Amino acid sequence: MKQNKKTHVTRDLDYEEAGPLNWTPLFRAFKEVFDWALDVVTQLARDYPEEVEAVERVRRFMHKRIAGQVSHVKVDDILFTFGLLIGAIERDLGPVKNLTARFPGADELGERVVPRHVTGPSIRIRPVHLGTN
Repeated sequence: MKQNKKTHVTRDLDYEEAGPLNWTPLFRAFKEVFDWALDVVTQLARDYPEEVEAVERVRRFMHKRIAGQVSHVKVDDILFTFGLLIGAIERDLGPVKNLTARFPGADELGERVVPRHVTGPSIRIRPVHLGTN
């Protein structure tokens, strides 16, 4: 099997001449995407106040870190929030069978990006496939 050789691409930007990079647009975009994703997750957990609070602790942690402040959060809160986020993605897009799967854009999903079903005393997500309501 022939392996492709990876090549390193250098850019013309001279970082020393450009001065410090302005990361503000990246942080602002990340915060907006992060808040949007946590809004979806909060909607999933809305009937369970202690689980909503775990998601909100993760949100507060990230807001402080983006603002350059020291903050701490429990790993359990991060894992719980991440699990809900993955569940929401799989609910709306179906199981991802491989990493090369094409994810539809938001315009293709329409109104189907809003959480629909949560069951049980701890969050269990019932899959809802794109073709059903």
